[in-house]
Amino acid sequence: MCPRAPRPPALLALARRFLRDEGGSIAVESMLIMPALFWCYMGVFVFFDAFRAESINVKAAYTIGDVLSRETGFITPEYMDSLYSLQGVLTATTQTRRMRVTVINFQELNDRYAVRWSRTRGGATELTTATLAALRSRIPEMDDGEIAVVTETWMNYAPAFDVGIDPFTFQDLVVTRPRFASQLCWNSLNDGGGPGTAIC
Repeated sequence: MCPRAPRPPALLALARRFLRDEGGSIAVESMLIMPALFWCYMGVFVFFDAFRAESINVKAAYTIGDVLSRETGFITPEYMDSLYSLQGVLTATTQTRRMRVTVINFQELNDRYAVRWSRTRGGATELTTATLAALRSRIPEMDDGEIAVVTETWMNYAPAFDVGIDPFTFQDLVVTRPRFASQLCWNSLNDGGGPGTAIC
């Protein structure tokens, strides 16, 4: 067996000096951690923006529901258009949005909520008594014959940055009772409508 050749002292000293040298370590660490910090910052921004959009959507539903609860006249197509425009102003979004207003009552004999009338804007589907049953858990208990207004708003949300969240839709539902009138009536005529052309 051949004896091991001794390492040159100069090369060994150079290796030791290289291992002890910490110059430039901050720059290297910064380059390693910067992508993770940037991704975390973008993630926080997207989550904050999503919560902001959800808050705005539910506030729009509450505002529209409150407007309807104070109404004593007919709800007309023109009125619905103005409510849909109000939703657009409140949400200030360029994403797709929808709105549905439904007047319901409770029928104790049948133990169900029934739809009196339902109108939509933005492409939503009108509610029927059959489809309303799926929302029963979200509607408060009511007395027999009591009237309520169900206001629903939808707003699409697309994250500004790709942080693992796919685009989705916010949906909020608010139930209000008429404040100053016993019921809320729909009239398909913007002008000149009366009880004979109304659905209450």
